[in-house]
This record gives sequence, C-alpha cells and structure tokens, in this order.
Amino acid sequence: MESPIASLPGYRIHEYRLVVPLSEALQERIGTLRERLYERHRVKAGPEAPPALALLHFHAFEKTESRLLERLQGVAMGVAPFKVELQNFSAYPSHSIYINVPTRAPFQELVKELKKLKWLMNIQGHEPHFISEPQLVLAQRLKPMPFIGMWMECEHSEFSGRFIADELLLLRRNAERGRWEELRRFELQQVGSVVKQGELFG
Repeated sequence: MESPIASLPGYRIHEYRLVVPLSEALQERIGTLRERLYERHRVKAGPEAPPALALLHFHAFEKTESRLLERLQGVAMGVAPFKVELQNFSAYPSHSIYINVPTRAPFQELVKELKKLKWLMNIQGHEPHFISEPQLVLAQRLKPMPFIGMWMECEHSEFSGRFIADELLLLRRNAERGRWEELRRFELQQVGSVVKQGELFG
C-alpha cells in the first residue's frame, strides 16, 4: 500500500535500473544460451529484460526524474567508451548462475561518478545499490535441483565475448506495471577526447 505522501503530485516513487547494454550480437548469443538452459532444465522464464550489465538500482520521486536525467547525461558525457570482456561462468550456490566480467577499472570509475548523484535517490527504506563489479546474470532465484543441473552444464563450459560499452541505458518501472520500460539512453562520449574503435581493441 502506498504511503499518503506517494499520492501527492510529484511524490510518486518509481524504481530505476541503470545498465550497460551489450552489443546486439552478444545479446542474441546470451539470450539463446539462456533459453536453451531454461528449456533443458525446465525452468520457467520470467519477463526477462535483454541481457545487460547492471550498474545501479534505485528508487526516486517522480519530481526528481528530469534532474536525474540531466545529471546522468552529464556523467555519460564525461566517460569515454571502453572495452568489456566476458569470460566463462560462476555461480552463487544454490540459486544463481552468471557470466564473469574480468573488466573492472572502467566500471569502478563510472560508479564513483554515479555515487555523486546519491542525494537524488535518498528515499527512506529504498537504499540505492551501486554495482562496481557487474556480472551478467544468466539465471537467478533457481530452486536447488534446476540449479544443480544447470551449473553442472555450465561449470566446465567455456564462454568468451567482448564488446565496446558506448552507452548507458536507464530503465524504469512502477508498482502498477511490473515490466521494465526503457526511459533514456545516454551516449558515452568523454567530451574533448577522440577515441578510435581500433584503439579500443588494441
């Protein structure tokens, strides 16, 4: 049940997730892998969002959204595109399986900048969650038996991929609608610097 303040204009609370989207080719590869694992181990797929690397999960009042968008745009403008590596599988026994992300430093720098916006997400009972070492979740909240079967399949398998992170994607949902909706994309451009694609993979 919503609190009385949430019914006032501008005080409605929205839930947000800021992610680094994968390249289309990697989204397709990982989406196919996820579907195959779910089917083989009889796991019912939920309303999965496209595979992405989550950086920040938070709540904010509706009235602060325009300011948030403006500040996130400012953060993105100060960050250069960077290369992201994905490699093999790990797990949180006995409920989640994910793909490792060896790339660390660029995410840590990005999250350091995002933490400066924490004052815009200051809602009692909804502490923002910053993720400086993201993982690519394949399956979560699994029951023990499907987890064991899926992990036995993934544990000795290999996976590798890489892509250029050149944008951030902000997703939003509210209590009435359970699905995440794309709200805004922010291009990483580090104003004042020129980076060639070939140099990123050098």
